[in-house]
Amino acid sequence: MTTTTDHPREPDPPTAASPTADLPTAGPRDPRVGGPLRQLMLRLHFYVGLLVGPFLLIAAVSGFFYALAPTLEKAVYADQLTAASSAQNVALTDQITTARAVHPDLAVSRIVPGSDGSTTRVLFTDDSLPSESHSRVVFVDPSDGAVRGDTVQYGSGQALPLRTWLSGLHRSLHLGEVGRLYSELAASWLAPLALAGLYLWWGRTRRADTSPFRSAPGLEGRARLRSRHAVLGTWALVGMLVLSATGLTWSAYAGQRVSDLRSALDWTTPTLSAHSPETSDAITPVAASANGHAHHGSHGASHGLGSEDAAAWTPEGAQIALAGARSAGLTEPVQLVPPAAEGDPWRVQEARRSWTPGPDAVSIDPATGGVVQSIPFSSYPVAAKLTDWGIRLHMGFLFGVANQLLLAAVAAAVVVVTLRGYSLWWTRRPTRTRGLARPPVRGAALELLRRRPLAVLIGAAVIAVAGWAVPLLGISLAAFLVLDSLAGLAARRARG
Repeated sequence: MTTTTDHPREPDPPTAASPTADLPTAGPRDPRVGGPLRQLMLRLHFYVGLLVGPFLLIAAVSGFFYALAPTLEKAVYADQLTAASSAQNVALTDQITTARAVHPDLAVSRIVPGSDGSTTRVLFTDDSLPSESHSRVVFVDPSDGAVRGDTVQYGSGQALPLRTWLSGLHRSLHLGEVGRLYSELAASWLAPLALAGLYLWWGRTRRADTSPFRSAPGLEGRARLRSRHAVLGTWALVGMLVLSATGLTWSAYAGQRVSDLRSALDWTTPTLSAHSPETSDAITPVAASANGHAHHGSHGASHGLGSEDAAAWTPEGAQIALAGARSAGLTEPVQLVPPAAEGDPWRVQEARRSWTPGPDAVSIDPATGGVVQSIPFSSYPVAAKLTDWGIRLHMGFLFGVANQLLLAAVAAAVVVVTLRGYSLWWTRRPTRTRGLARPPVRGAALELLRRRPLAVLIGAAVIAVAGWAVPLLGISLAAFLVLDSLAGLAARRARG
């Protein structure tokens, strides 16, 4: 991309009804308007928007459908998910036996008993699948014992192929590690991009004495487009910040920082011990895997928890474990994890459901049906609770359909704001000569350093902390500031 210039662009002529009619006549690219900080924010907003805009569009569109996916899945996979009736005519032991007959060579990793008219899911470890987060799943009807389906499930979020594909598109554009890094870069910049836009818009409306939450009447052309772009971004700001923060917990580098910090402060999500007191030194909660934030839908996935030894458990043990969990107060749907070895307990955890605080979990002795260990959600550290709520909010589970509609609305707003941003960029292009739109004036970072060194030092400290927490943001921001300063020096020397 070329055809940039350091000469100020002539401003849009204000209309009589324009709230900017009384502002100075210098255009927004004039470094005298708003000072170097405003110019730096303008340049940052401009270039970051161009860089991450394509992914934001794809992430927002895929996120729109991903937010609605739990509801869409119920329609697309109704034959597999829905039982012939809500009656529980077939014992869980017989349902497990039926499912194991479909894949006799695979080990059962988890069982999700059917309830309220849903089918039972029996999950199997299958090394032929792409990752440990993928499982083979057989659906068995508890009302008549028939097999209703056989497909692949992703993560403990119980994502079926449709939601799994949308998750991959949303997470990495289906481009592997390169796409995942680009998506993390975009997610890292979403919050700073939105906050920079808010700073620019509120400054403009404050000078014009207008409301930042609605477009002023009588605007035309580019001024009207900019106003609509900024107003919608202002209304959607909180949603963007929440999506950015919760989405980064799944990322490679920022997510690892979150996991490291939680581990250091003992804020990890507690999990049940896989062993009985007789075979383990302690049955205190085991820290959650640091990779628990690796993928959408894989939070809390029981990687490696499936029994490799079929003799370690029997279907009858599953029935006893389910009854014991019910007696302990767990509410269905639940997932049952078979014992890892003979004499070890069954682990039972509530599935993440809408409008509930969080999942309780117990381990059950299959010989007696007694509780070996109990981890109520109320005992979670505050950070673990926030993580669980953030996961369910981001995935559209926390508040049911209302949550999904809210996410869809934010995603739609991001699409519109991004498209309007590109339209604003396009309207800056020269109209009498060939070339692309011009960026804001260079060298604002250097000018800010010269005028306000103390503010720069404070900002640098904040950037350093943010850069440690979100590495891709810190690296790219440092690169931008260095290049902007060098460009400013070169432009100053060229002007003599």
